[in-house]
Amino acid sequence: MRKRHWKNRKNRKCPSCSKILTYTRKDTFDRAVGNNSVCKSCAHQDRKFTLETIEKMKQPKSTQHKKKISKSITTWWVEKKQEDLRYGINTK
Repeated sequence: MRKRHWKNRKNRKCPSCSKILTYTRKDTFDRAVGNNSVCKSCAHQDRKFTLETIEKMKQPKSTQHKKKISKSITTWWVEKKQEDLRYGINTK
């Protein structure tokens, strides 16, 4: 594949903080311009939790909840193994 050169199109400013964003590929640059996407630090600023939510996440899980998690993971692995066997994939 031939490398295409596109001068002066690999840098753009973040719309919210004006930080310079550098792109190595033309398609990702074009997508970012089309979506008017922001930099990673600005994207993470919107993800804020209330103090109640943080405290809720800190609490230990109940034994009933742990059993449900264990059961769902076990079910997932069983289904995956059966699917692999259907397609002839040996997972040993």
